[in-house]
Amino acid sequence: MSAELFRTSRRAFLKGAAALAAGAAVAGQTSGALAAGKPFVPYSNKSLDYYFFVAQEEAVKRAVEAQGWEFQAVNANFDNTRQLQQWQNLLLKNPAAIISDPIDSQAIASAIKRFNKKKIPVGIIDTPASDGAVSITVDFDNYQGGAMAAEQIVKLLTARHGSPKGSVLNAYGALQSVAWRLRKEGFEATMQKYPDIKLFSRPTEGMIDKMQAVTLATLAEVPDLDAVHAPSDTPSRGIVTALQQKGRWKKVGEDGHAIFCNIDGEPIAHQWIKDGYMDASIAQDPIAYAEITVEMLSKYAMKEQPVPTGPYENKKYYWERGVITDSLTGPSLIIPPFVINKDNVDDKRMWGNIAYNEWGLRYK
Repeated sequence: MSAELFRTSRRAFLKGAAALAAGAAVAGQTSGALAAGKPFVPYSNKSLDYYFFVAQEEAVKRAVEAQGWEFQAVNANFDNTRQLQQWQNLLLKNPAAIISDPIDSQAIASAIKRFNKKKIPVGIIDTPASDGAVSITVDFDNYQGGAMAAEQIVKLLTARHGSPKGSVLNAYGALQSVAWRLRKEGFEATMQKYPDIKLFSRPTEGMIDKMQAVTLATLAEVPDLDAVHAPSDTPSRGIVTALQQKGRWKKVGEDGHAIFCNIDGEPIAHQWIKDGYMDASIAQDPIAYAEITVEMLSKYAMKEQPVPTGPYENKKYYWERGVITDSLTGPSLIIPPFVINKDNVDDKRMWGNIAYNEWGLRYK
């Protein structure tokens, strides 16, 4: 595995945090650009603790600034009360629109409704809101992502044993996360279709150290464990450490290889796949979330026009096609999950390749 992938970079992982600090420095003030009539479009992030969220914030920043708009990011650090207060503070600055990845689908509804009263467009990414009027939601079918990860593992177990059987660890994340809960449900519902697969579904809160501990404990119980799964790539580094400690970090095709399939499609997963240790990752696309949300706000919502429903096609994204549909909160584009494996891992349209190779975002 490339040591470079884990190296801290000054340009890198905490770019989003730097944007937050800069935003905090001007909190309560009106910037010169805003005073001059430049549209102000802030971003409310749920966290910067995972590479995915850092890349997502960078994507929003780039998309907003490409429009010539004023940008500010705030980070709630998984604190619901803090996120709601940050929304209120941003509302006082009279933004032209707001973009957010909510911590909680229900809690954010009250903040959205306050923006609705002032007729300020709202764009939601990654975690859909459960109420309020949202101009555009762009997210991921987390249940389907979990199901696809399970099917990948089932296919590989069948190739190994001649039928779908074996032992699988699902090191699931914190259930208060809507995304992780749905991924767990999709993964487990799919695995339950195969009675000869023994599933060990164990909580890790999505933390590296807990993933390591859970994997070590499971390997002690089941030394010949066939497969491991995590709902996100960043914390699965704990799984990798455990496999290395137990001599199970083997390449695909080698004796003792533990089938390894996650969700997210981060650069770290790309590296594991290219090095031959990881079988697949089910990808979502945070760069598309950001860019499409800004596109729809610019073309429609900020011109007081509804975002049209129907097919959406853009070949700059690996998945290429989706459909904007009506949801409970308004127009919604659910980006279809897709599999990253050795056959397509180098495709330049993959968000992990863009964030790592083109933008220079590194892991802390």
